[in-house]
Amino acid sequence: MSILLDVQELSVEIADKSLLSSISFQFEQGDYLCILGPNGAGKSTLLKVLMGIVGSSSGDIKLNQQPLLSLSQKELARQISYVPQAHGHQLNFSVIDFIKMARYAHHFTFSDWSKEDQNALDHAVNITNTEDFLYRQMTTLSGGEAQRVMIAAAVCQQSPLLLLDEPTSFLDPHHQVEVHQLIQNLNQHHGISIIEVSHDLNHAAQHSNHILALKHGKVMWNGPSSELLQYEHLHALYDQQFVFATHPQTGALVALPSEMTQ
Repeated sequence: MSILLDVQELSVEIADKSLLSSISFQFEQGDYLCILGPNGAGKSTLLKVLMGIVGSSSGDIKLNQQPLLSLSQKELARQISYVPQAHGHQLNFSVIDFIKMARYAHHFTFSDWSKEDQNALDHAVNITNTEDFLYRQMTTLSGGEAQRVMIAAAVCQQSPLLLLDEPTSFLDPHHQVEVHQLIQNLNQHHGISIIEVSHDLNHAAQHSNHILALKHGKVMWNGPSSELLQYEHLHALYDQQFVFATHPQTGALVALPSEMTQ
């Protein structure tokens, strides 16, 4: 696999406060990386740097062997798409118009809607199963429906790398499973590389390939997802005791916060 994203010694300081410090990792094309860590660890800040929203104070980021800073916003949008937390139903657009807007990176001034655009739209709608509410307003959707539309827009953008910031927060258990299965499908069957910020360490350990764990803006752990669920790693990361059990259906190891005091 080729290196899609190469981050070396990345640091971010805003108003004399260090948000990220000496972050280094490599991300291969086709990989599924989960970024974990306690609140305030710098997870969302890292995504914003990768999207060009927040600037770095030092360090280097290369995307497909090109310096990230050398890319225009439109060039970056052809490489990276983004799905925020589940608030999409607050947007005042029809579903189909919202998904169509994701094609902006492939358009020039006054360019028409093309066959390629329509094919990308049809493909995204089919994968995300959003056909039934294409002509509804975003404001009428449930949280789970809106999140599927946000993912549909990202797929319609046709970028090889998809960033997701806690994509199942605020969703009920049914829609959490539905969205997680959709993300896995995009990665495993449609070749989209995934970087997901998550608070669900069991989901990350069981479904992603690699985990990058941050604490106080620094890398605490970086490695295969299956190796994170050890007491020493989790206690150091969250300052919390954990107990471990076996999932009754899959047989996978799961970690549960202990109610015992430190």
